[in-house]
Amino acid sequence: MADETQTTTTKVKTMWSESLLESLYVALEKNKANKTIIEIIRDLRAKGYQNDYLIEKVQKQAGTTAATRLKGLLTGGGKASAKSGRKQAAPREGPGMLTRIKGIFK
Repeated sequence: MADETQTTTTKVKTMWSESLLESLYVALEKNKANKTIIEIIRDLRAKGYQNDYLIEKVQKQAGTTAATRLKGLLTGGGKASAKSGRKQAAPREGPGMLTRIKGIFK
């Protein structure tokens, strides 16, 4: 069976992945800091999601402006970089992901 996270037609299969994606959309829509968005990207990458998939999902859910910003962050256009293609969990320093998600929705 092929790894479905490698395609842009993947359907999100877990509630946690859906929550991470939703937090990415909201963070981009609310123009949160690059560092916050990159932390979310790192968590999604740790689950195996690829750049093209993330860009496509953001384009559909949050619009062109958000997708353009995401592309810039994925290619190192922000102060911090999500390192394209890198599958590494976010460092566990500071608040956990749940706390960061709550902060995004404020």
